[in-house]
Amino acid sequence: MAGFTVVSEPVDISWFPVHYNAETLYVGQLVTLDSTTPDYGLKAWNVAGANDTTVNQSPLGIVVGLNNRTPVFNTTYKAEYGTSVSSVAAQLARDWTGAEGMVSKGDPALYAQVAIIDSSTKIKGRIFHGSYGTACDVVTATVTDATGATLTGAAVDYAGVAANTTYYCRTGKNSGLYRLSYDTSTTAHTFYLTWPRGLTIGETFVGVNLALGTCKAMFDAVGTYIEQYGDSNSFGTDYLYIRVLSLNLKEAGNEYAIFQLTPNNFFPVARA
Repeated sequence: MAGFTVVSEPVDISWFPVHYNAETLYVGQLVTLDSTTPDYGLKAWNVAGANDTTVNQSPLGIVVGLNNRTPVFNTTYKAEYGTSVSSVAAQLARDWTGAEGMVSKGDPALYAQVAIIDSSTKIKGRIFHGSYGTACDVVTATVTDATGATLTGAAVDYAGVAANTTYYCRTGKNSGLYRLSYDTSTTAHTFYLTWPRGLTIGETFVGVNLALGTCKAMFDAVGTYIEQYGDSNSFGTDYLYIRVLSLNLKEAGNEYAIFQLTPNNFFPVARA
């Protein structure tokens, strides 16, 4: 599966021009058509600033198709892609087909078909560690804790976000269980709702900077996946808010979340 996918009915599906300046878009990518800047065309939804307050972009939807007659495949993002061109010669050199709606069949520009989303749309997003396709880090318990209140392991490459990090037990007495962490440590992760069978050296866990309900989250710069550890800075720089409906951290490389974007993401004005 490539990138993000809509798992409920999209608001609509329509064709839009891709930004003219050699913009590369991928099927499964979150995109914006931002009216706050004097540009024309789709771009990757690249969140900038706390709650995206640097740019205040509004997400339009998820790319589901391109008007290339012969699809081209990107091995990094495991998806079809297209790169826009703007000159007369470059546009006419394209081999295009398929765009509909207001788009003329004779228009050689790069267009993307987008599943339009709003705050009620359910989205499935894959979770990776630092780059597309890299499975989430695993924490191995190095200390036994009969109370089940503190998971201690080797340092992870982020400072925990209190009440915004969920752990899943992959192997051990608590395998199959999820718990929410309340600490801001890289080595000692604490839980109010404890692990019911205690914690034993050698048990393995996966933690992600996500929590059920409304929480902070961070996507990669291309808008194709959810970052396991946000921006590795306790979300002090770049993040957005989402509403997590469910998590699946069972299988390495196939971790994902089902979520909705909170309504504030769609405000095309300054937001706090």
